[in-house]
Amino acid sequence: MSEGKRTSGDVSGRVFTRRNLGILAGIMALAVMSRFDSVISPSVAAIQASFPHADPSTVESVVSVGASAAIVSALLFGQLMTWMRFRTAGCISCFCIALGGLLPLFIHDNVNQLLVFALVVGFGVGITTTILPSLSARFFRGDRLAGLMGVVLAVQDGSSMLILALGGFLAKGGWLHNYWLYLLALPALIMVFFLVPNVGTVEEDETETYHSDSPTSEVGQQYWWGIVSCVLIGFLSIFLVAVLYNKLAVYITRYGLGDTGAAGLALMFNTGSSVVIGLSINGIRRLLREWTIPAAFALMSVGAILFLVTRSFPLVCLSAFLVGSGSAIIMATCPFLLSNLTSPRRYPLVMGIFSATTSLGFTTSTWAFKGLSGLLDLNPVTGSFAGMLVISLVAAVILAATRFQRRMETHFIKG
Repeated sequence: MSEGKRTSGDVSGRVFTRRNLGILAGIMALAVMSRFDSVISPSVAAIQASFPHADPSTVESVVSVGASAAIVSALLFGQLMTWMRFRTAGCISCFCIALGGLLPLFIHDNVNQLLVFALVVGFGVGITTTILPSLSARFFRGDRLAGLMGVVLAVQDGSSMLILALGGFLAKGGWLHNYWLYLLALPALIMVFFLVPNVGTVEEDETETYHSDSPTSEVGQQYWWGIVSCVLIGFLSIFLVAVLYNKLAVYITRYGLGDTGAAGLALMFNTGSSVVIGLSINGIRRLLREWTIPAAFALMSVGAILFLVTRSFPLVCLSAFLVGSGSAIIMATCPFLLSNLTSPRRYPLVMGIFSATTSLGFTTSTWAFKGLSGLLDLNPVTGSFAGMLVISLVAAVILAATRFQRRMETHFIKG
């Protein structure tokens, strides 16, 4: 696929250069904003205490309902970005996050109001997760793009850990104080306005270039087969890692390994793995080459085995790290593959679908594994980790046997 005028310079060079600092700062500001739908998580119990007559599941939805809006905005802006400029979309995203996050400071009479504001935040976050890969691919390619996508992943999850910790500290003075963190969306809005270039996915004079390079029917079918496969792989990755968020606290309590604080610590190993993987993804790709994605699923299967056969808290932390590492490798690799399988004009739409599908994977994981456990007459904890083991092993074997990644990189990756 022709790269046209998307990028310039040595594709294997360093990402962080003086020339790139402005656009990189804008990208990192958006990366931090992309995790702001979970800012209020530390205050769920306090909100429940303030509204004792509200249904507990409704209060918990203050944290999770944003994912539904994110699916909608990801699909919507995936299409709109075929003509909209990155600066415009980025500013809309930051504005929605600031608006939905700061209004509860003034309007907080009932939980339903908080749910509406959470939807607004989620809508903004969905825009951010859609445009981030496209913005990166607009100015970088090859190893530089792969490395940048890893750094973005590290910034996303690293900042998420810091924000949740800071939110927990602020919430000690009352759950409303937690919402002050959304003030950070205002400097992010300013940074995006001044640092994100006012360009679209492709320039006007690039249209003919991409049109002349459009694939034949046979090659086009291969492109779509690769795109669908990458989206499915991303779905499975989040579908499996969601088991930790849904079942880890229950697992630790069930086997007497600690309290809710212990579960939080173990989840930090899961999130921290994304930082480690994100910063080293190019080295991992060079080491594992065509086996990168199969190895990622293999890591998840090893983590699942440890959950099933051991009852030690240190090994729980190790297992969480392994599962998180596998998911992080996939989430850093698939968007890079998709950027080479898709034309720049269609890449935002494909990433919108990818983002929506992974969100769907997280949402459906609980119910799917609950049904599987009931079908096999297993307790939900054992059934969930057994399901993770089987699915990750099957995925690893199929991807290795078909040499999926080699076929994608040999035929479609340029530079």
